[in-house]
Amino acid sequence: MRVISGIYKGRKLKFIKNKDIRPTKDVVRKAIFDSLRGWMVGKKVVEIFAGNGILGIEAVSHGAKKIIFIEKDKKGIETIKENIKILGIEKKCEIIKGDCEYEIEKLENIKYDLIIGDPPYLFPISKLQRIIEKIKELNILKKGGIIVIEYDYKKEIPVVDGYEVIKRRNYGKTGLTYLRRIR
Repeated sequence: MRVISGIYKGRKLKFIKNKDIRPTKDVVRKAIFDSLRGWMVGKKVVEIFAGNGILGIEAVSHGAKKIIFIEKDKKGIETIKENIKILGIEKKCEIIKGDCEYEIEKLENIKYDLIIGDPPYLFPISKLQRIIEKIKELNILKKGGIIVIEYDYKKEIPVVDGYEVIKRRNYGKTGLTYLRRIR
């Protein structure tokens, strides 16, 4: 696996060969970061369901100043640590071990610009909705901040009060929804 674009473009990264953790496809990563190009510079980002950490690493490659990775899988955390070390971006990164549904509470009132996540395709939409609601309740995402969620294209990400959908796209069997916090 390689970084798709930005200052670390082409750099090789480690990834987990595990049926429960699938890395975000190149075409999907490219679409996400093409749409956020320029806006990403100097932003604070949280990657929930971090897996290998590739989305957060792409954010750093595009100029994000701080990344929080939330991941519960031990091998995933080890892989994120290795990838951070490979790129020498330790000062910009922090890893929180645990289930994002609960660990996100540690970020209360910190105000991030972007929250990006690739939950397992079988992750219940109702739980994802609770996480999005919790992000608003805990005031983790700035007003005007964006949440990007990758999911099975057959599902629809619910629009939670206080957010607006700014974009929805499908890439094969992968769907992407961009939500902006409006209040």
